[in-house]
Amino acid sequence: MNFVRNNELIFVFVVALVLSFLVFGNGIFNDFTFDDVAVIQNRGDLKDSSNFFNLFVSPYHLLAKLGLFRPFTMASYAVNHFINDAILPVSATSFQEAAGFRVVNIIIHAFNSFLLFWLVNRLFKNRFLSYATFLLFLVHPIHTEAVTSLVGRAELLAFFWSLAAIYFFTKKDSLLSSVAFLFALLSKEVALMVLPIIFYIDWALLRNRFFPAIKRTFVFAPAIFIYALLRYKALGAYFFGDVSTTIVGNHLKFLPLKERILTAFKVLYMYLERLVWPVRLSADYSYSAISPVSSFTDPTFLIGAGFFVFLLWLLISKRIRQPLGAFGALVFLAPYLIISNLIKPVGTIMGERLMYFPSFGFLLLFSYLLLKLSEKISKKVVYVFLALIIVFFSARTVIRNRDWYDARTLFTATLKEAPNSLIARMAMAAVHVKYDEWDEAKEQLNIALGIYEDNSRVQNLWGIIADHEGNQKLAEEKYLRSLELNPDAVNAQINLAELYAKQNRLEEAGAMFKKVIEFYPVTEYVVRYAYTQIALNKPEEAINTVAYYLGDDLNNPDISALAGTAYFIKGDYKTAVFYLKRAMELGNTAPEIQKMLEISEVQTLSK
Repeated sequence: MNFVRNNELIFVFVVALVLSFLVFGNGIFNDFTFDDVAVIQNRGDLKDSSNFFNLFVSPYHLLAKLGLFRPFTMASYAVNHFINDAILPVSATSFQEAAGFRVVNIIIHAFNSFLLFWLVNRLFKNRFLSYATFLLFLVHPIHTEAVTSLVGRAELLAFFWSLAAIYFFTKKDSLLSSVAFLFALLSKEVALMVLPIIFYIDWALLRNRFFPAIKRTFVFAPAIFIYALLRYKALGAYFFGDVSTTIVGNHLKFLPLKERILTAFKVLYMYLERLVWPVRLSADYSYSAISPVSSFTDPTFLIGAGFFVFLLWLLISKRIRQPLGAFGALVFLAPYLIISNLIKPVGTIMGERLMYFPSFGFLLLFSYLLLKLSEKISKKVVYVFLALIIVFFSARTVIRNRDWYDARTLFTATLKEAPNSLIARMAMAAVHVKYDEWDEAKEQLNIALGIYEDNSRVQNLWGIIADHEGNQKLAEEKYLRSLELNPDAVNAQINLAELYAKQNRLEEAGAMFKKVIEFYPVTEYVVRYAYTQIALNKPEEAINTVAYYLGDDLNNPDISALAGTAYFIKGDYKTAVFYLKRAMELGNTAPEIQKMLEISEVQTLSK
């Protein structure tokens, strides 16, 4: 069959946009959930426009030792924050704030689906294959985590720019192809694996000679060099990736080699199951949701390993006689191998969002199978079967979006699928604490202790419950234990600082709040630290800290009140009057603000 015409491409793009919103649109007004909170909602550096370019030399999680560098993705979040500030009222809820981020994700997914259609049609010139792969990819439920969960944008952008790099490469535009490839790398590291895909397209599908095709891939060397420089600037000694994985994040790292490989193939089986029958979906697969495999006769290992061998067979033996099968296998295997834990353990054992890129290869192979069936049996039967799958996938995606509504719905759904997930238990306990459901929180803690006690989050939760029950000694012990297990546990630092402040141990509270804001400089904790310094008669430190982290925001009543208080304690009554008046104009009518203002005005007039 021939290429589709330009008018048909426009039609496909419109369909992609409309269907993307129809299938994922019921999740637009979901809240920030799971990693969205730490990575996007509460990142002060993303909300500071003056910090925008610094994002391109900063680690993804602000911690270099995690080995993650995704500045283009972070910059896109910063733009979203800027737009929110411009169009949303100050009283906007977190659901309203999250909506703008989610709309962008849905639009990117539509573009990705459209580019996928273009690529399949460009390479294989078959309408059925193009439309089937396009529609299955567009509505597949396994993509819910990449689209509806906001942190999934890294997958979306890496895929988008990878396909853009392929597009420009096939158009013989080396410059734009290299730029797109650089943007893909800056979105997520997995984009590196588009290089073997581009080589295969050039050599096997466009029928160019082997060694010239290899030579043409060197056009991407400058992009790799620029990326490497920026990555080194951001990560330093952690340039080559994650070295701090814990047993909770990925227990495969701590298994003997045999069990690691066997269990990694079990994970591949689980991915395959969710691609074929996406009913059992979960937001978390970490310890101990997936039990290790120790026997070569385990069915999950055999199916996973068999599927892997089948893909290798397609890639190696069919690369010339059946390039479509080899291409589908390559598009699955190339990005999958990075996250498979087969070559080396990575930061996580499994995540549905990680299937976003590989699913293209799987769905292309599945569509090809349907195409071959349509040649053997009635085409109408195959078309009806495909339509039923698309309807089922669409309905499952719409239903799955509801699970991501907020933390309670998400982790209730997660615990149904993964009752032994330590992270899900901790997250559910945090929900109960937030809503003062202390008995339920304690129940979750006790289950978590039975799963794995020596975890920083478990110890922190234990401290929260102990503090609530009035046992401050035990609370301090557990917070310190949490920090012993993970010195960067910011929640334990906050809780310990609050405990010290409550006990009037201001020096210790100040030191702990200082650690908090060095990593997590949100307004609330900068203000808390500054007030501890004022209480310790260090107003200059309070003023300097606020200026460094928050600037001179005269439209924030808390900052104005804090600045006025600091200058009052310092004895600079004229400046104190300015800030205190501003705080009251903005609605801070606390009696102490009024009292300090009266004293400052008297002192100013007497001079």
